[in-house]
Amino acid sequence: MLMEIKARHFTLGEDQREAVEAMLEKLEKFIPRPVQGFKINIDHEAGHFVADAVLHLKNHEFRATGQGQEPEYAVDELVESLKKQLTKFKGRMTDRQKGEDGGLGRAMLDGDLAAIAIDEAEGLVLPDLDLDEAKARFAGGSLPFLVFRNTANARLGVIYRRADGALGHMEPTQD
Repeated sequence: MLMEIKARHFTLGEDQREAVEAMLEKLEKFIPRPVQGFKINIDHEAGHFVADAVLHLKNHEFRATGQGQEPEYAVDELVESLKKQLTKFKGRMTDRQKGEDGGLGRAMLDGDLAAIAIDEAEGLVLPDLDLDEAKARFAGGSLPFLVFRNTANARLGVIYRRADGALGHMEPTQD
C-alpha cells in the first residue's frame, strides 16, 4: 500500500513509524478496491496528538481523525474509524452486486427462469403477450419480474411487483 506519513511539530521516531505503518497495513483486508493514495498527517498540539487521514480509492474517498496522548493511540483511533467506513462500504458494494431483493441475479442463482425460453439457434426468445396475459403469467409465477414483447405495440415490456404490493408495468417511450 502506498502511504505518505507526515509528522508536524514533532519528530516521529523510527519505532513509532514502523508501529504506525503496521497498523495501517492491517486495513488492507478491509479495502475492496486498489488504493490510489493514502495520506496521514500527525500533529502535536498542546500535549496531545491528532492524526488525520485521507484514503483514496477509485471514485471514493474516506477521511478519518483520531486523537491520543501518543501518536500510536491517535493512529489506532483513526484506523478504527476507517475500518468502520470501509466495512460499511464493502457491505454496500456486496449487497449491490448480489441484489438485496433478489432481482435477476437471484432468479438465475435459484434456477427459476422457467418463463424465459432459450433457443440455441436464436438465443433468448421473449414470449409474445398482451398486457393482461403478461400480468396473469407474472402473478402465477415466482419470478421477481417478467420481460415480454407486448403484442399491442411490439415493444419490450416488464412486469414487476412494486413496493406497495401492486403490479408495475414498464415500457420504453417512443421518441
